[in-house]
Amino acid sequence: MDGHPYVPPLELMRRRVAQEFKAGWQLYVALRADRVVGLLALKPVDAVLDQIFVVPNEQGKGVGRVLLEVAKRAMPTGFRLRMTATNERAGRFYEAEGLNFVDKGLHPSSGMPVHVYEWNQG
Repeated sequence: MDGHPYVPPLELMRRRVAQEFKAGWQLYVALRADRVVGLLALKPVDAVLDQIFVVPNEQGKGVGRVLLEVAKRAMPTGFRLRMTATNERAGRFYEAEGLNFVDKGLHPSSGMPVHVYEWNQG
């Protein structure tokens, strides 16, 4: 590619989404007044919280906490997540919500530095 963003064709994305759900992925969205303000992607079979995102102007308003509670209910025995190593705000949030920092590494796809957090019930 020439460095420009690539948006796959809709049909390709529909096939991929169907494949991902068959593989055990779960996707949740947080709504406020019929507006998507956050999303959560989990793979409980692998105990992975893969994506958690809150739109910037909704951060600090409890959306992330609600999404994290969904993850804890979906994976009550525990899970892991990777986050961008430079996202200190997210790290503080995860630690305040009972997750523990367990490792540093590189993201397998991007090669970017990541921190790994873990949540285990009690």
